[in-house]
Amino acid sequence: MAKATSFGAVVALIRAAEDLLIKKAGQTSPLDRVSTLRGVYYGTLWSLDYKVESVRSTGGAHIRNLGFLTYTGGTIPADPRPAFAGTSIMADLQASQSIRDRGRGIDIGHMLIGLETRSSQVLRTQNFTGQGGTGLEIVTWLGDLGGGAANLAKRRILRPTSVEVIFHNRTSDYGVMDNLEGDAAGYLVACGTTPGGAPQYPPGKGIADALASYLPLGSKAEWAQRAGRFAGALGGTVSSAGIVNKAALIDKLADKLYEFAVWYAATRWVTSGELLGPAADKACQHMKGTAREVATAFVTTLSSAIARPPTPIDATGPYPGQSATGPCASSMLKAASTDVGAVRKQLDQWVKELGHLF
Repeated sequence: MAKATSFGAVVALIRAAEDLLIKKAGQTSPLDRVSTLRGVYYGTLWSLDYKVESVRSTGGAHIRNLGFLTYTGGTIPADPRPAFAGTSIMADLQASQSIRDRGRGIDIGHMLIGLETRSSQVLRTQNFTGQGGTGLEIVTWLGDLGGGAANLAKRRILRPTSVEVIFHNRTSDYGVMDNLEGDAAGYLVACGTTPGGAPQYPPGKGIADALASYLPLGSKAEWAQRAGRFAGALGGTVSSAGIVNKAALIDKLADKLYEFAVWYAATRWVTSGELLGPAADKACQHMKGTAREVATAFVTTLSSAIARPPTPIDATGPYPGQSATGPCASSMLKAASTDVGAVRKQLDQWVKELGHLF
């Protein structure tokens, strides 16, 4: 195989990986295979995410792995490397996370982790205290955009910055088109008639088959409807003209994004030493505003994509202006601003207590 550079090629790559997992690892259930393939990208010591994040902070990378473990149901994925031995499949999969095909795109890692998390009714519906949403929300749009709201707040410590940078950036992070399309796919691939519901695999079919049905490779029906079905799963009321209840949906998502932004900043940047002392409080003062700006841009983006199918789920201007700061309402970031060591000690203790899981 090789790095996938088109929708058709990534379906073929996933099919080849599934075939090896069936033949060499005995993974006849697509539920097992989706967990294993998710671990190629997130939540394991061999994942692409861990390779990247451990360079920044080993402790932070373990916290992220703990988060992925928690949000996806508590089972560490099987290691696929023995099944892939003698092939380039592992490297090819990791090189093919973000796919662009004739102006369209998708993040395969986001699709897989959403698809896996949907297999648990609890993780589809139960909110994680202090993190803004359910496991399914956190591993898809909430993690991307809540992290983006935190990043925007951190940037504004130094200089005014438009929310556009969260949706268009050189590092392909947060709310870029590939990520949002992957988040939508995480809700919709193999969902049957219930976006965000339990995955449905017909007998003899697997992940590659479900993805091929979703992508515009044959029938384009699922692809054309994806923005509306995704918005509906998030609480949007949808018409052919877009999202009808924009204001209410923005309010709902902004609250969720703020909660996750605080969690993201504390677990990612306090542990790495990137957010220290007064800077933590200053970033916190921006976060309610940045969360609302990100929510506004996201809902507007979905509404525009609904009105013009099959337009990519890709943010365009005009973007909301920069919000005013307000008092920091997060006890965690307040603590980080006055006693960074205490917060880092708590996070390190979580890693120590749960280290056997890794």
